[in-house]
Amino acid sequence: MSTQAPDTIISIDRLEHSYGLGKLRKKILSDINVSIKPGEIVILTGPSGSGKTTLLTLMGALRSAQAGSLNILGTELRGAGKGLMQSVRRQIGYIFQAHNLLDALTASQNVAMSLHLHPEITRKQASERADAMLESVGLGEHKHRYPDELSGGQKQRVGIARALVAKPKIVLADEPTASLDRHSGRDVVDLMRVLAKEQGVTVIIVTHDNRILDVADRILHLEDGKMQSLSGAIAENASQLLTLLERHDPERSRFISAFSHALARVAYADKSVAEEERTVMRDVLRDGSGLSEPEVDLVVELAMAQIRMSSDSLEVEEPKPFTEIQRDQFIDSLYAVGNADGVLTEEERTEIQNIALELGFPGQDETG
Repeated sequence: MSTQAPDTIISIDRLEHSYGLGKLRKKILSDINVSIKPGEIVILTGPSGSGKTTLLTLMGALRSAQAGSLNILGTELRGAGKGLMQSVRRQIGYIFQAHNLLDALTASQNVAMSLHLHPEITRKQASERADAMLESVGLGEHKHRYPDELSGGQKQRVGIARALVAKPKIVLADEPTASLDRHSGRDVVDLMRVLAKEQGVTVIIVTHDNRILDVADRILHLEDGKMQSLSGAIAENASQLLTLLERHDPERSRFISAFSHALARVAYADKSVAEEERTVMRDVLRDGSGLSEPEVDLVVELAMAQIRMSSDSLEVEEPKPFTEIQRDQFIDSLYAVGNADGVLTEEERTEIQNIALELGFPGQDETG
């Protein structure tokens, strides 16, 4: 069994996990090797059935490791007994997709419940800490309300407060935005990020939500129970989407690919992407492509990820002709993204001019 390095809080070495017995035995995780540092925010992505939730429950000491090494908070969990597993769980906070709040308890009581596992904390102290935690997530005025009196976003904020109130060293979140709309989901993950950084907590988020990938310090990708490189996953997803589009409309596919890539280049030209820029990217791509909302989200995040990973070695394809309408849409949209946060930086202006030259457009000024 491996020992945990001093600068890691989670260390996984050759971890494997299976379900079932005999001929029905199915391997879910294979040769997983991961090290996570204190204070990191890590997002775990992958298709349904890839083993994400299984890995999360193993890291949360909610199930035993079968093979390999699983070292959490300096404790080896392979072969660990119930008492040791419980001791590790007390240092971990959990955030669930379905909130898992008790309807008969108020928001404050739901949060205080997680402190009852700590016998050194009195009920009065637990109540005071729960109220203070609800204040920090913006729900101080709602602490006496019951779950059915709260919105979905507010319930998830209660879930965050409950996960953090015991001051855990690790927080595990399983699809925390899945039941929320875009605005509420964004608020929730931004709140998680701020509070986690303030408390120095390691956060691991399992998600299918491409809209929140930017909150992560690092992104891990699971495919068929194995850890894969994010760049490979992005390339595969992008290829599948564009291949599907090409079958139906090759010209439209080429336009969308070039359009999303150009928008991402302008947004990332100054190495920082404001939420206003990301919103404008989605809006202009949706209006100009005819893609659905989920497809637009995917294209935008894939384009942004590709730009971030290849910003030092961009490959420029041979320019292909676009219609005059497409050309105007390109330029107008690039300037819209650049100006979205109220400032068109010199880097963004230069990037727009470079894109225009690469695509064979005539010289452009700020007005397009």
